[in-house]
Amino acid sequence: MGKKPKEDYGMSLQKAYESWNYLREHGGNDPFHEDGVNMNLVRNHIIYYKRKLEEQNGPFPVCYYRKIPPETDMNYVTNSGEIKDLAREAMDAYLDSENLQYLYQAVSYMTREEKKATCIVNVTGYAIGLARAIRENDVVTMRRHAYGKENYLSSFAECAEKVRQLQGKVKQEGEGDLTPMSHMKEQSR
Repeated sequence: MGKKPKEDYGMSLQKAYESWNYLREHGGNDPFHEDGVNMNLVRNHIIYYKRKLEEQNGPFPVCYYRKIPPETDMNYVTNSGEIKDLAREAMDAYLDSENLQYLYQAVSYMTREEKKATCIVNVTGYAIGLARAIRENDVVTMRRHAYGKENYLSSFAECAEKVRQLQGKVKQEGEGDLTPMSHMKEQSR
């Protein structure tokens, strides 16, 4: 094994400043933490890289002379208004989804093993989670849906297809029919 190459603290410092600025202007996509948490983490990296450069007695890159960014409120999320609007649009799309309506109806007729095999509880939980996030103003959860709506809609479609395939097997065995509930949207509003 060779020696680990020496880190270029000047380059790392420059990248950290760029990362902090990007988070401030555009926000991040961390699925579990607000932008403020990540901005403060990057701020700590900036402080660390500056100290490492000082320990080496230079040379100091131009970015070394920049101010250390201020601490950020841990709950700060860039573009939170846009995220909230897009999350509400995603919720409307979910409620309009025939696949999701079908899954809500089908789940009540399924055995525990069938639910586990199709992941129906998890998939229907996506919409329930978004509704809770909107109600509780959880912008981080809303962000996942705001910018990932199509992925969730695809999950509804894939799960509905699994359930339909299962329904076909159930029909062959002479059991009941699973049909979508057309008035689900009205009940969910």
